[in-house]
Amino acid sequence: MAHADPKREVPDYDGRGNPDAEGGSWPLWIPRVVLSPLYVVNEFVLRRPLGALVRHAERERWADTVVNLFTFGKGGRNVMFPTALFDFGLLPSVGFYYAGVDVFATGNTMSFHAATWGPKWVNVTMADRYTIDPEDSVQARFELKRSVDNLFFGIGPDITSDGRSRYGLGRVEGSLRYRRGVPSHSHVDVEAGVHRFNFIEGNCCDDPSLDQRLSRREVERPPGYRETYSSAFAKLETTFETRRPRPEPGGGLFAHAMVQPSFDLENARSWIAYGGSAGAAVDLTGHRRTLRFQLGFDFVDSMSGDTIPFIEYPMLGGVGMPGFLPGWMTDRSTAVAQLGYSWPIWLGLDAQTRLSIGNAFGEHLDGFAARRLRLSGDVGFSTSSGYDQGFEVLVGVGTETFEQGAGITSVRVTLGSRRGF
Repeated sequence: MAHADPKREVPDYDGRGNPDAEGGSWPLWIPRVVLSPLYVVNEFVLRRPLGALVRHAERERWADTVVNLFTFGKGGRNVMFPTALFDFGLLPSVGFYYAGVDVFATGNTMSFHAATWGPKWVNVTMADRYTIDPEDSVQARFELKRSVDNLFFGIGPDITSDGRSRYGLGRVEGSLRYRRGVPSHSHVDVEAGVHRFNFIEGNCCDDPSLDQRLSRREVERPPGYRETYSSAFAKLETTFETRRPRPEPGGGLFAHAMVQPSFDLENARSWIAYGGSAGAAVDLTGHRRTLRFQLGFDFVDSMSGDTIPFIEYPMLGGVGMPGFLPGWMTDRSTAVAQLGYSWPIWLGLDAQTRLSIGNAFGEHLDGFAARRLRLSGDVGFSTSSGYDQGFEVLVGVGTETFEQGAGITSVRVTLGSRRGF
């Protein structure tokens, strides 16, 4: 009759002894309570549901099925799939994305994205990028967009949700860009182009239009509103990275700087937009569990003429402060600081949570004060693949300024495609 060996002691692998954890020690409850919301979200909203879905997908070989369904051509060099975006508080959109590698010539990549929600929201983007060598590429890009759901709350740091209105905007843009790669995954972009803007009636989500609020004298007319104009622009961007590029960014330093002069082709005016961001990331475990911090500023100044169209002002919301819809805050300058943490949850899929603080201010941060800053927090996950088009799920909140009480004034939920070209 066989007998089991007696239970052995836990090996001391690290040579530091095996002291029992003091589970009842009261100081341990402080970080437990503080971090409990993040634990609950990660465990029951992200990890467990996605883990169950991933296990089922691996058993049924969903990945192979999806790849075969949406790729075609020799060597699978072409990909095409449907897209949809639901950013609640804006009009949704549905469409499709196509990308082809080595189209017409080796090293030539074509991308095309079209999405719509009827005549109220249309967006078509085309890009043709030719890779000269591993360090050099050129790209031609065209975009047409018509949207009637653009948000306007006012200009300056003290706006409230009571001033919410909508305006419509049409934009057509064409540009050429040259990219030069430099060491440490960095690059320099030089771009030139022309775009044309025209305003249309805003209409979305039971909000009053900006025209209605102006007719009732509830808001002051934004600079350049209802003025159709065309402008030529030149842009210089530099991106410095010591991190590895996506999909495995890891830790390191990063910085981005941009300067873009624009010249109105129909009126005697010109302006220059400039700004940048810098930060650092730390891979806490060596397995893409990354903590990062960044600080960013954006400005626009007049070079000639009196009026800079308000749609050329820096705007916060969206990427900078994800708890707010894009365009929530706008003025002649913006400042934002962001602390974020990301971690992998599946092959090609990363979760992240971010806390941001910032606002829009007058010329050269005129009126900046800590009491006039807002908070933004969000949690979600997104794809980390190399495609221009990705997928994102995000839930975020934004607050009033500290001076106004820092109460929650914005709730944002996003589900769907995100475009990167």
